[in-house]
Amino acid sequence: MQSRQPALWAAATTGMLVGAAMVSTSAVSPAASPASLAFLRYAIGLAILAGPALIAAWPRYRARDALAVALLGVAQFAVLILLLNHALARLPASTCALVFATMPLFTLCLAALAGRESFSLRKLAGVLLAVGGVAVLLMGSGRHAGSAGTLDRSGMAALLAATLVGAATSILYGPYMRRYPALPTSNLAMGAAVLFLALYCALQGQPLVPVFSVVQWGHVVFIGLSSGLGYFCLLWALGRLDASLVIAFQTLGPVTAAALELVMYQRMPSPALLAAMALVMAGLIATTKGARP
Repeated sequence: MQSRQPALWAAATTGMLVGAAMVSTSAVSPAASPASLAFLRYAIGLAILAGPALIAAWPRYRARDALAVALLGVAQFAVLILLLNHALARLPASTCALVFATMPLFTLCLAALAGRESFSLRKLAGVLLAVGGVAVLLMGSGRHAGSAGTLDRSGMAALLAATLVGAATSILYGPYMRRYPALPTSNLAMGAAVLFLALYCALQGQPLVPVFSVVQWGHVVFIGLSSGLGYFCLLWALGRLDASLVIAFQTLGPVTAAALELVMYQRMPSPALLAAMALVMAGLIATTKGARP
């Protein structure tokens, strides 16, 4: 268990950063297109990782492995974020974080069906507990949002698609993260995504650097910082733990997003949030104890 602690902490850091970044993304979404915001997010994230990567030893990638990592980067860092930013422009940040946090269930099912991981009732119970916490928080959030009307269908469809892409790429990354170091692989994947997003913005006629206020730039820089650190931690953890266990920590995202929104709007935590926190933590404890060492 002790040898897994750094990887578990890395996975937990990623989950919390995802929730925090969603709150900031929601704050700046009205001022920029999803494509422009995604480009800035990973351009800043890549700049953060570039310094350490320049002094790190780079392995010799097989051509097909480098291509696969680049394509996975485009899927996870570009396609997923375009879908997620589309959803965040139409749905509350806490709702997006909650639905996105069902990714562990998708990951567990896909990994078992693909034969990448052994099925475990304890792991399934832990994931269901954590996702149950997400459901409790979503229902509580839904009661407060009920007066605003029904959820935007295109936003929800994009959110579910982003969740499925995240689950699939997390599983597919595993073999490459066990073969190559996390830092150069993060740069390769993120660099491919930044190039893809730059071309996408050019084709769509979207500016690479929109006009932001000082406060909005603060949010954008934080999103980029969280992306660089968060995805390095994610890929590093995926090279050391089962994908379903790493992605189980994404359930910390909604709790983080909801807690930050409470602080921002100076509200007391709701019973739904407290119950969700208890269920998510219980689920993570059961999942980590049920995982193989």
